[in-house]
Amino acid sequence: MRWLDSIERRLEWLSFPGLFKYLTFLGVIAYACQWARPDIGQLLDFDREAIFQRGEVWRIFTFILAPMGSGGFTPVGALFLYFAVMISFLISDSLESAWGPTRTTLYILTVWVGMAVSQLIFDGGRGAGSMLYSSLFFAFATLFPKVEFAIFFLIPIQVRFLAMLSAVLLGLAAISSPSFLLVIVPAMLPYCLWVLPDVIHGRKSLVAAAQRRRKFNVSKLPEAVPFHKCEVCQRTERDPADLEFFVTSDGKEYCTEHLPPQSKP
Repeated sequence: MRWLDSIERRLEWLSFPGLFKYLTFLGVIAYACQWARPDIGQLLDFDREAIFQRGEVWRIFTFILAPMGSGGFTPVGALFLYFAVMISFLISDSLESAWGPTRTTLYILTVWVGMAVSQLIFDGGRGAGSMLYSSLFFAFATLFPKVEFAIFFLIPIQVRFLAMLSAVLLGLAAISSPSFLLVIVPAMLPYCLWVLPDVIHGRKSLVAAAQRRRKFNVSKLPEAVPFHKCEVCQRTERDPADLEFFVTSDGKEYCTEHLPPQSKP
């Protein structure tokens, strides 16, 4: 999209290669801090009252780390954290290979700022930080739909189906708690603005290319060779006249009008 390309060129100075990886590292630190401070997730999460009344402005930046600092410091939690880190690295590398570091950075910052502004204005409650990861996951699943994950180490499933399931769960969460839309909308707006249009345009281009290729292949097909052809007039069974053809003893074929006298029945 031209408008996005223009913004990307102007804000190239914001490019931060591997930004999502660094955020993941900070999330791991937040998780580890639960060992010494179990309430670390609450200290990092967005709290408009704490920001305005107690001046805890760091929450504007740290709320996206709160989900990893709220899961409990357990062996099972550490295992799931390991896989979450691996998936986050895969998403980071994949998006940067498809978009480049600048566009990936702008996507992350747009989601981040959008959710922070929404929380400051409307106070959508806590737990908004996980939507950054969801938004990036949807972008990854849209651009690389056939990547497979092994569920329970045994069942391979393509990431697009996991994204569909996540979309259904988000929809149900929004229905049960409409205030959650204050978090979903700013997180998914960048996805709707510059992920979906590119994909739709790309698929339209693929369909148009397939149609052009099919027309080209049809135009290149050779015409069917006629089965009968008169040695004299060169007419075939395709000609309008209702012709009959005979093969003589020398192997040549003639229509009724030019059949040699000695070969006429």
